[in-house]
Amino acid sequence: MKFTILSHAGMLIEAAGTKLVCDPWILGSCHWRSWWNYPKAAEFRKDDVNFIYLTHLHWDHFHGPSLRKFPKSATILVPAEPSTRMMDDLVGFGFAKIIELPHGKTHTLAPGLRVTSYQFGLALDSVLVVDDGCTVLVNMNDCKIRGLSLRYLIKRHPKVDFLFRSHSSAQAYPVCVEASNLAELRYRTNEDYMEDFIAATRLVRPRYAIPFASNHWFLHKETRHFNDTVVSPIHVKRSFDRNKPAASECVVMVPGDSWDSQRGFHLQEHTFFSDRDRHLDEYAAEVAPILEDYYRKEDAVQVPFGAFEHYFRGLMDSLPWFSRFLFKPVVAFQVRQNPQTLWVLDFEKKEIFEAPSGSVNYSFRITVHASVLWECVVKGMFTVFTPSKRLAVHANEGGVKDFFIFSQLLELYEYGFLALRKCFSSRSLRSWALRWRELVDYSSAVLRALWHRGSSDPVREFVPRISA
Repeated sequence: MKFTILSHAGMLIEAAGTKLVCDPWILGSCHWRSWWNYPKAAEFRKDDVNFIYLTHLHWDHFHGPSLRKFPKSATILVPAEPSTRMMDDLVGFGFAKIIELPHGKTHTLAPGLRVTSYQFGLALDSVLVVDDGCTVLVNMNDCKIRGLSLRYLIKRHPKVDFLFRSHSSAQAYPVCVEASNLAELRYRTNEDYMEDFIAATRLVRPRYAIPFASNHWFLHKETRHFNDTVVSPIHVKRSFDRNKPAASECVVMVPGDSWDSQRGFHLQEHTFFSDRDRHLDEYAAEVAPILEDYYRKEDAVQVPFGAFEHYFRGLMDSLPWFSRFLFKPVVAFQVRQNPQTLWVLDFEKKEIFEAPSGSVNYSFRITVHASVLWECVVKGMFTVFTPSKRLAVHANEGGVKDFFIFSQLLELYEYGFLALRKCFSSRSLRSWALRWRELVDYSSAVLRALWHRGSSDPVREFVPRISA
């Protein structure tokens, strides 16, 4: 077996005469020009790729412009999820064959080469295990699989050679959030993400742990200042080596680096992380003309209130009748180009309306560029809204918790869990029957939340159950 790092979360695996690519974001940017591969994606031959596996729907993993660079003869592999959202979004790409991989079911790609997909989370993420009989790769990427589901994976794959896992936050919290109660911003730190990486290594016990799926730059003018919040793989390795899990070694790999079963690692010498600021300035200067052209185009976009109202009326109508007793905040949106007006969602009264800025007592307010909001409401892409970091959230007392719940409702709506009757389709029931361990963990989490509902720190009790 041989594998080559291609990009942020992209990997080429060659075994048994077969080429499998995972999550190929290999050109350009994503998330409305916010994210750029860093280091740049590696060049490789695409015309003989046999299979492409897409772990989940986020654009840094499911990147349309990159997918169009592959031969249509390639077979697309996706996790068999409760909804058809990923399958629906693949319509029009023209690939000859698309195969859904059920949770925990091993699929043979070629004699001696097997893959197993493990789905986890309401955001529909997945882990891919690749096994050629000699080497086992566990591509955990962004998937925060844990509890009984992780134990099941480990039991089935007790001898792991490589673990690939993210190590930095892709979410808006806490860096995009301003809260009146500063205690509500102290749940997750950069150290927490490094500790999660190390903890996963201790459980899986691979020979090598690779910091993965977190290497990108923010180059859009709205998000460039977030580069200081990115956890470098060098920092991960230093923390890893100080707290070294037994029998595992952390290896930093960048695009173009590889490993094969005959010769071991092939690693480039580089200064991508030790001389980060210089590389960042050079990268920004290189893409500046692209960004300036994009700024002109996006500043011309306007989003009518009617489109906003149509999307959120669909969300509100999909909520069960009792939701207004459990989740009843007032949520305000503010379009950057029109700061004098708020677009307001009242979840208790199920009302959507416009109001002058300063006239609404909201739980939290989201400020966003019109072009981003337009694509979210027209294409149903709030699933990538918070990872883009192209938003600013102002939360009043208790508003951070409401923001988390609101974000989760958006994902549930777009991934087909709402209205609740959709959860009882034959497809959904088949999927969850295989993922019963996850349901057990969710039930346990709900019971813990109810037990601790009197906690003095409700955000700390709530956040782990939806975003840890």
